[in-house]
Amino acid sequence: EILGRQVLQLSRLVDDLLDVTRITRNRIILQKELVELNELVRRIAEDYQALFLEKGVALEEIPAPLKLYVLADPARLSQIIGNLLHNAVKFTEKGGYTRVSLFVDELQQHAVIRVEDSGIGMEPALLQNLFVPFMQADTTLDHSKGGLGLGLALVRGLTQLHGGTVSAHSDGDGKGSVFTIGLPIAAEIIPVDDRGEPGSSAPTRTRRVLIIEDLRDVAETLRSLLEEEGHTVAVAHDGVEGLIRAREFHPEILLCDIGLPGMNGYEVARAFCSDENLQQVYMIALTGYARPEDQQKAKEAGFHRHLSKPVNPVKLKDVLAQIE
Repeated sequence: EILGRQVLQLSRLVDDLLDVTRITRNRIILQKELVELNELVRRIAEDYQALFLEKGVALEEIPAPLKLYVLADPARLSQIIGNLLHNAVKFTEKGGYTRVSLFVDELQQHAVIRVEDSGIGMEPALLQNLFVPFMQADTTLDHSKGGLGLGLALVRGLTQLHGGTVSAHSDGDGKGSVFTIGLPIAAEIIPVDDRGEPGSSAPTRTRRVLIIEDLRDVAETLRSLLEEEGHTVAVAHDGVEGLIRAREFHPEILLCDIGLPGMNGYEVARAFCSDENLQQVYMIALTGYARPEDQQKAKEAGFHRHLSKPVNPVKLKDVLAQIE
């Protein structure tokens, strides 16, 4: 168990170091979409709940009374909030608390995410360098927790890439900390009891959809999402099986993972394009890589669209609704 935690900690440090390096070299490209902050924060809080329970620290979530939409990369925004929660639980002793609250700064037209904890706090003199890479509060407790001081540098860099602001406040040692993220509001504020979602006003035409995905859990999740929308769905777990299923199933739409074993997604797309019975299928690439060169490679192989994994259900629904 101890070794496992050390491996996870080392992996986190390496990931943070790579991301900070990418930010300083302008090599992070955000995949922005409309994100509802109440729902995103709720999911992240659920993901971190076990960690807080293990430490004996209470995690409280206070949603905004209105739906707050921002234009953001959901994976990177989750990384920002996750880093703040990770810091909060790391520097808060058993019996303490962390509170995540959401509200609107009407003057700045910002959606605000505030993470407040009852942890070790810090002296005001330390605040000016808090977001500088490799800077940690110089206390025995800080260094006993491990880390290179990269998490907050990453928070600042990713927040700035989103056009947002980040600040920190503490009244001193032992008096807790407050971190505040401000992000430009990207859409009209909608009351929470309004059940509508952006892009959901028009019903989606039902389709015949073939999923080719080697990860069975991912494939079944996509199948469930699509079947709930009324689509007829077939699933295959590798490229060769996918081609066989396609010729039997006659899909209108293909959702295909790029990183398939054996015959990869690009080869599948080229095979569809060369088969006169499959040439009219609308092909959507699914991949964890979202760089412009990856999107171009997918386009050259014959894919019509490119979606980053994990797939956002609302985004997928909107894409399917746009297909003629």
